[in-house]
Amino acid sequence: FSNCLQEYYDPNRSMLELVFAPAEEWIGRSDTEIIEATMLELAKLFPDEIAADQSKAKILKYHVVKTPRSPIEGFYLAGDYTKQKYLASMEGAVLSGKFCAQSIVQDSKMLSRRSQESL
Repeated sequence: FSNCLQEYYDPNRSMLELVFAPAEEWIGRSDTEIIEATMLELAKLFPDEIAADQSKAKILKYHVVKTPRSPIEGFYLAGDYTKQKYLASMEGAVLSGKFCAQSIVQDSKMLSRRSQESL
């Protein structure tokens, strides 16, 4: 039972989220290849829960964000999906937040200097 996301609650179903890390060898593969490899492995672990015809499988691919700075000045990204040592983990999200904060501090100093020079 999910206390924070009530829409996920269904007594007859569950959700399993997997992260492939490092993702280099997987990101270019087709959804079908990834689902087949995943379902074979999961069928070994959960033979009664995994649909043999893979009808219950769906895949979402995300690319890793490589920097806290976005192409939009003043817009930064932090989270477990960013490039850092602990991809897809709470530790990674915290570390990413630290990198993001450092970028904001660096950029604020540069922006402050730029605004002082324009005066």
